[in-house]
Amino acid sequence: MDLELLLAEREIARAVIRFARAMDDRDWPVLHEIMLPDATAELGTGTLHGPGGVEASIRSFLDDCGPTQHLLGNMLIDVDLAAGTATSRTYVTDLHLGVGDKQGLSFSTLGDYHDEWRLTDGVWRMSHRTKHMRGTQGDISVLGAGPGHWDGGRSPVDPRTAAADIEAIKQLKAGYFRLMDTKDWDGLAAVFTPDAEIDMTETGGGITHSVEDYMPFLRASIENVATVHHGHTPEITLTSPTTATGTWAMEDRLWWPDGAPVRSLHGYGHYVEEYRKTEAGWKIAAMRLSRLRTDTA
Repeated sequence: MDLELLLAEREIARAVIRFARAMDDRDWPVLHEIMLPDATAELGTGTLHGPGGVEASIRSFLDDCGPTQHLLGNMLIDVDLAAGTATSRTYVTDLHLGVGDKQGLSFSTLGDYHDEWRLTDGVWRMSHRTKHMRGTQGDISVLGAGPGHWDGGRSPVDPRTAAADIEAIKQLKAGYFRLMDTKDWDGLAAVFTPDAEIDMTETGGGITHSVEDYMPFLRASIENVATVHHGHTPEITLTSPTTATGTWAMEDRLWWPDGAPVRSLHGYGHYVEEYRKTEAGWKIAAMRLSRLRTDTA
C-alpha cells in the first residue's frame, strides 16, 4: 500500500479519535481545528452549520451532564488521494453519567459516525458528519435540555431520540417487504397496529380498517405468487414522540403460476404511510399504495 495513503488514513483516524476525546474533555477548540469552516453535521437535531453550530448543539446536551466517554471501533477509511477527499465510518458507544439529582443514572447510545473529509492546505479536515443511531439505553434525562430551538420536551419531537426512531421505522418497513415476499403471514401481521387502515384501491383491494381484514385479502392475492418488493428513498417525518408519517418509492415484481390470466407484473409507485409507537415498538398504522406504472405480460 502507498505510504502517502497510509499516512492519510492515520491522520484521519487520529482526527476521529481527537474529536471523541475533545467531547469528553470539553475541549471545544479542538472541534474547530478538525472541522472545516463550512462543515455540516446531522446529529439528530437537524442540519448543523459550521464548527460553531456543531459545538453549540453538542454542548447543549453535555454542559449539564456529568462525565462522558465516547468509545470508538471498527473504523473504515477510504481515501481518494487524486481528488483530495476521503470518507470514514466508525462505530461509537457513548456513556453519559448524571450529576446532581440525576446522580446514579446513565444514558448510552450505539451509533455509527459517517464522516467526509477534504485535504485542505495539506491537512485532512472534516467536511461533514452524520451520526446514524443504532440504539439507546438508560435515562435520557441525564443529558442537557438540547439546542435552543428545542424546548426541553414540549415540542413534538425530542431530537435526542429522533435518529433512533427514524431508523426503527426504516427497519420496520424493511421487515414488511421481506415478510411479504417470504409469505410469513404472522410476522407480517405484527408489522401493523391492530386497527391499521390500509388502502389498496389501486390494486383492486379497497380499504380495510384492521389488519384482521387486510391479511385475508393479501393472502388471496399473492399466496401462490412469487413476489419481490423493494422500497427506496424513504421520507420519514416524526410528528410527535409516538407518531410519524412516511413516503417510500417502491418497485415490485410478481410472477403467477402457469395457466393464470397474467404471467407477470412489474410495478412502480409509492407507499404513503402513518406510524405509531407502541409498547412493542413502531408499527404501521395506515398505508396507501399508489401506482405510477404497471407493466404486465
